[in-house]
Amino acid sequence: MSEPKVERRRLRRILKRIPAAFESGRLRGKGHIKNVSKEGLFLRTSVLPPVGDEVRVLFHDRTGSKVEVRGVVRWTTDQLPPASKAKPGFGVYIARGNDVFDDFFEQILLG
Repeated sequence: MSEPKVERRRLRRILKRIPAAFESGRLRGKGHIKNVSKEGLFLRTSVLPPVGDEVRVLFHDRTGSKVEVRGVVRWTTDQLPPASKAKPGFGVYIARGNDVFDDFFEQILLG
């Protein structure tokens, strides 16, 4: 019998699939945003920046407006056990008070 999964997240996630690009230093990549919370997002991509690096994420909101947010890489799927078989990606922490991201998050909640 397997152990039940325990939800460790303290904030609700809203699942979305939004095409996105990112930059972290000289590293560039494309993928899609898989989920969003009030404090960040998870970007599904095969290019993984190091944990702790600053990252700029670019995407379009549902009205087609370009959105650019900056944050810090908090974790990557490389940190998970191999048995998890998770598709590659990374989590980005976006500090509160980022008006662009806050507006985007509100738009998702209302949409």
